[in-house]
Amino acid sequence: MMAVWMYPISGFYFFFRNVHRLWWRVARLVLELGAAVVGTLFFLFWGTYGGQRNFLLRFLPHWMGAPGAIGLILLETAITIVVLFQYRVESVQRKLFIDVLAIRKITVEPATPDEHAWLQERLIPQLAGVPTEAPMTQVSRKKKAESYLSQILTEDEHPILNFLITLPLNFFPVVGNAMFCYLNAFPTAISLHHYYFTEMKGLTSEEFSAVVHARKPHYQSFGFVASALSLIPGLDILLILTNAVGAALWAADMEKTQGSVKTKWRLDWFDKHVKTYGTFSSASSSGESSQV
Repeated sequence: MMAVWMYPISGFYFFFRNVHRLWWRVARLVLELGAAVVGTLFFLFWGTYGGQRNFLLRFLPHWMGAPGAIGLILLETAITIVVLFQYRVESVQRKLFIDVLAIRKITVEPATPDEHAWLQERLIPQLAGVPTEAPMTQVSRKKKAESYLSQILTEDEHPILNFLITLPLNFFPVVGNAMFCYLNAFPTAISLHHYYFTEMKGLTSEEFSAVVHARKPHYQSFGFVASALSLIPGLDILLILTNAVGAALWAADMEKTQGSVKTKWRLDWFDKHVKTYGTFSSASSSGESSQV
């Protein structure tokens, strides 16, 4: 087991150690993305550079016209590629996730009815700030909690939109890059585990949201490193894909852990600190290990 933030880095090395098994998943996509980037840059520089430079000169000093136009073209290229290849990239990431589990010889078993019951009757109400001892029926408590979680879920369910909105931050070196990685950390990380929790483990949207929010510090650390790797010029396309490999390695280590989902996902501390945690509080103060 390793610290969660190391999994994106481990995914990069795992990919190259098993490149003979995984390369065919990514080779075609990398070529397609590379050709699309070159083609888009050529078209925008050829057709729009002069117009965008002249437009910027109306508002900016003369020396900022060319750099500003180049920056806009790079931003427009990134947005174009993300929009055009979003579902293609997600499809390849999912296939890589499955391949890695197969290489690690991990079989993912769906959550049991008792595990679903614990998530619905203990974890979700607690995270939603509904005390377990509340004088209300189980059904009404569950509905109140799920309604709250559904609202929270919509805030984290759009990693692509969040990426596009925060992308201009990268025009500001270091500080802007760090802010971009921080703001994209959680949406990026949970998007890489959405398939594992909902399709493989069979969790509902509310259960999935509860689990990842309960471990939000871990997903923040994983996502921050994954976002930082995706900013490395020349390797960004490949590293976006190997981040999915890292997410699969994390899931594989969780699946290898003996016990129920509470033990696998390090959620058993909720039973011990049930009165301590309110609405989506940070798990770090519980003394939870930084490991898987």
